[in-house]
Amino acid sequence: MIKFAIAFLVGVLILTVFEELPNWKWIIAIFPILFLGLVIPRSVVVVGIIVGFLWALAHAHIKLHPGLDKNLEGVDLNIRGEISSIPSKIGLSTRFEFSVISASLVSDNSSVNIPRKVRLNWYGKNPEIHLGEHWYVTARLKRPWGFANPGSFDYEKWLFENEIGATGYVRNSKSAKRVGATNLTSPVKFLRNWLNNKLDGSQLDENSSIIKALALGQRGEISHQRRNVLTGTGTSHLMAISGLHVGLVSGFMYLIVFQIWKRSEKLCIKIAAKRIAALSGIAMSIFYALLAGFSIPTQRAMIMATVVYASIYFMNSLRLWNVLLLALLCVLAWDPFAILSPGFWLSFLAVTLIFTTIRTANFPSSRILQMIRIQWVLALGLLPLTIYFFQQAALVSPVANFFAVPWVSFTTVPLVMMGSGLLVINNQLGTWILDLASYSIDILWKVLMFLYQLPYANWQHSSPDWVLIPAVIGVVLILLPKGWPSKALSLILLSPLVFAKVDNLKNGEMHLSILDVGQGLAAVVETGDHVLVYDTGPAFSDNFNAGKSIVIPYLRTRGINRVDMLVVSHPDKDHAGGLDDVMKNVQVDHLVTSRPQDFQYQQHVSPCRKGVSWTWGEVEFRFLHPTNEIHKISKNNRSCVLLIRHPAGSVLMTGDIERRIERKLVENQADIIDTDILIVPHHGSNSSSTEKFIHSTSPQYAVMAAGYRNPYGFPKKDVVLRYEKSGAKVINTSSSGMISFSLSNEQGIELSQGFRQLRRKFWHTRI
Repeated sequence: MIKFAIAFLVGVLILTVFEELPNWKWIIAIFPILFLGLVIPRSVVVVGIIVGFLWALAHAHIKLHPGLDKNLEGVDLNIRGEISSIPSKIGLSTRFEFSVISASLVSDNSSVNIPRKVRLNWYGKNPEIHLGEHWYVTARLKRPWGFANPGSFDYEKWLFENEIGATGYVRNSKSAKRVGATNLTSPVKFLRNWLNNKLDGSQLDENSSIIKALALGQRGEISHQRRNVLTGTGTSHLMAISGLHVGLVSGFMYLIVFQIWKRSEKLCIKIAAKRIAALSGIAMSIFYALLAGFSIPTQRAMIMATVVYASIYFMNSLRLWNVLLLALLCVLAWDPFAILSPGFWLSFLAVTLIFTTIRTANFPSSRILQMIRIQWVLALGLLPLTIYFFQQAALVSPVANFFAVPWVSFTTVPLVMMGSGLLVINNQLGTWILDLASYSIDILWKVLMFLYQLPYANWQHSSPDWVLIPAVIGVVLILLPKGWPSKALSLILLSPLVFAKVDNLKNGEMHLSILDVGQGLAAVVETGDHVLVYDTGPAFSDNFNAGKSIVIPYLRTRGINRVDMLVVSHPDKDHAGGLDDVMKNVQVDHLVTSRPQDFQYQQHVSPCRKGVSWTWGEVEFRFLHPTNEIHKISKNNRSCVLLIRHPAGSVLMTGDIERRIERKLVENQADIIDTDILIVPHHGSNSSSTEKFIHSTSPQYAVMAAGYRNPYGFPKKDVVLRYEKSGAKVINTSSSGMISFSLSNEQGIELSQGFRQLRRKFWHTRI
C-alpha cells in the first residue's frame, strides 16, 4: 500500500512536467501493465509510477477535450446549457458556470463543438438566473487565458482543474431565454438554490458572506478586506467548507447515530452501532460536499472522510498511516490533478503532522496543552510550503487558530448548519439562529483583527525554490521525538529558508521586467540596491486589481519589500488601478506622477517634470516629459516619459503619449531619445507610434503592453508593421507573458524567454 500509493503520486507528478500531452493511445498500455504487475513480484513501484502516469494522462485528455477552436474565439454562438453553479454578482456583472448541451453559429446556425463547461459573465441588467435552470444564450467565448507572471495566480491552471474549457460573456440579453429547469429533478441543486435565496433574503449583516461560505461553499462574496485578515492570520481554511468542516459535521452525525443505535439491542443485533454510524458519517460527508457544490477541496475532504468511516465499517484495524495513504490513493484516483492545488499538499501534510504529534510518547495529557502542541507543530511544519506557495507566512497563526478552530468548529459551524436547516421548517427561528451565528462571527472577527494588526503579524518572504527540500527535512528533524540525533542539523537545513535570497544583481547590472497585466502597464526596474516601479496596472473590480494580484506577488518573488521610487505615468485606471494596494503593502519612499493633486497619500507626491534626473550607481534616470504647462494637454499626453540609461543600453518608458508629444520629443530631444528598449506608447494604438518617432527612437526591442483579445484591438496591425519595418523586434505581453531584460557591462542586453513560455505546461493555451 505505502509503496504503491507513493509511486502512483510520483507517476502523476511526472506528467505535470510535460509541456505537451503524450498521445492518448498510450492509455491502452495501462491494462497489460497492471497484469504484469500482478504477475511479476516486487514490481509494485514501477507499476505504480506507470499506472499513475497513464491514469493522469487519461484524465488530462478528458479534461482538455473538446477544446475551443481558435477560429471560434470572439464569434457569436447560440448556446443551450444548464447553469451549473450558484451565480455570483460581482459589481455590474453576474458570473456563473454553464454546462453546454448544444452550440451553433449565429451566422448560419451550423452546429459547432465547444467545451462541455464554460464560465460566463452576464454584464449589465439581466434577468434572475438560478442554479439548475436551462437557458438559451448568445455568447462570445475565448480559450482559457490568464496573466503569466512569477508569483501570480495561474488562472489557466485553475480552469483546467475545474474542467472549464472556455470563458466568455453573454452577448445579447434580449435573445436569452429560459427554456427549462432541472431543480425538481435534482434535489441537491434545488436545495442549494433554495438555501442561497433564503440566505440572501434573510437580511443578515455583512457576515452573510461568511455564512454563505460555510453553508454553501460560496467564497466569492467575502470582501477584499476580510480576505486580507484571514490570510494575515492563517485562518482562511476556516471560512470555507474544508476537511475540518466535513470531518466535523460527519463526526457529529456519527456520534448521534452511534449513541441512539447502541441503546437498542434489537437494532444492534441486525447491524453493529459502529457500522451504521460509519454509514451515516459517509452519507453526511457526501451530502455536505454536494451542498458545497462538490468543489475540489470538498471532494478531497469527502474522500478522506469516506476512507476513515469505511475502515470503521469493515472493522478493519488499519494503521493511521495506511488510512492516510489509502485516502491519498483514492483522492488521486478520483482526480489526479488535485495535486495542482496548494490545498492538496497542505491538507495531507497537516494530517500527517497531527498523526505524528499524537503518536509521540511525550504527547501531553492536558487537552489545552494538546491543542497548543498541535498548533505549534502545524505552524512550524507547514511553514516551508506556505512560504513556497504564497511568499508569506502568518506568524500569529498558532495563536489565531488556537482560538478560531474550536470557536468556529463548535460554535459558528453548528449554528450555521442548524440555522440553515431550520429555515426549511420555520423561517423566523432559522433566521434567529443565523443571527446567533453572525454574532459568533463578530466575536471571532474582533480577535482576528486584534492579531492581524499586531506588529510583525505577517512575515513576507521569498526564497529560491531549491531551499524547499532541505527546509522540509529540517522541519521533520525538529519534530521528531526526543532522543533522535541531528537536531542541530535541522537548524542548518532551515537556515536557507530564512537567509537565502533570490538572484541578487551583481554590481553594475540592471534588470527590467514588463509585467503581464492585461490591458495596462506595470514595469519594475532593479539596479543593485534600488528599485523603481513604473505604473501599477489596471483595476478590474473592487476586489481585483493588478497591484495586489500581480505587482505585489512579483516583488515578493524577487525578495523586494521596499520601492525607492514609484512612478505613476498618469491617473488612468489601466496604469494606476493597482496603486492603493502597492502603497499599502510595500514601503514606497518616493511617489512621482504628472499631477500630484490626483493622488492623496501620506507620502509626499512629487511631480515628474522635464529635466529632473538622478543616478543610481551607473544607471542614469531622466524625465523627458511633461513640462510645467500640463494643463494645456490631454490626460494621456501628460504621461511621465522616463529615459533610463545604462552603460549597456537604454530604456524609454512613454506611458500613453500620443502623436503631439511624440512630435515634440522628436523636435526638441531627438539627440537623446534614440533607445534600445522602447515601451511602445499607448499600448500600440493608432494615435501613437508615428514613423518619425519610430525612426528617431530606432529601438532594438519594441515592447507592447496589451491584453489578450482586448476590446480596443491593441496593438494595431499597422503599428506593429511600422516597428517591424524599422528593424525592431516586437514583443507583446499578451503572447509572451512577463518580459524581462538584463543589462550588464559584460553581456550587454539580454532578453529572457517570455514567462508564458518558461512556465508552459500542457494545460496552458497555445497561441
